[in-house]
Amino acid sequence: MSLTNTTVDALAWICLQNRRVLCTRTRGKDVLYMPGGKREPGESDWEALSREIQEELRVGLVANTLAEVTVVEEWAHGYSSQTQVRMKCFQASYVGEITPSAEIEEIAWLRYGDSERCAPAAQRVLECLHARQLIDP
Repeated sequence: MSLTNTTVDALAWICLQNRRVLCTRTRGKDVLYMPGGKREPGESDWEALSREIQEELRVGLVANTLAEVTVVEEWAHGYSSQTQVRMKCFQASYVGEITPSAEIEEIAWLRYGDSERCAPAAQRVLECLHARQLIDP
């Protein structure tokens, strides 16, 4: 899929446990997303991702464990039809206990069969993880 002039630059954390992946739903949204968010001006991938995960889930990511998993490009859910998201996805170990912040209404541990509950970009991530046999069908 080629990018349009309107592209959301996003980062996502791939947290796998028991062959399921962590997804979140922000208050007021109707679908699940990969935890993470948009970069602020001047932030590196690491700075943006670690800030977003701390804000959303109250855990700290461990810098020397950061590893890129995939990059997905898809129509951006909740934006105009001309907007796409380019989401760089990373795995990283974490410290602390996953605790949703006030902005997060739901956390869910998904397998591939749960993809219909997700935004389009998160669906692509679930496809990738399933193809690599990292999550259950």
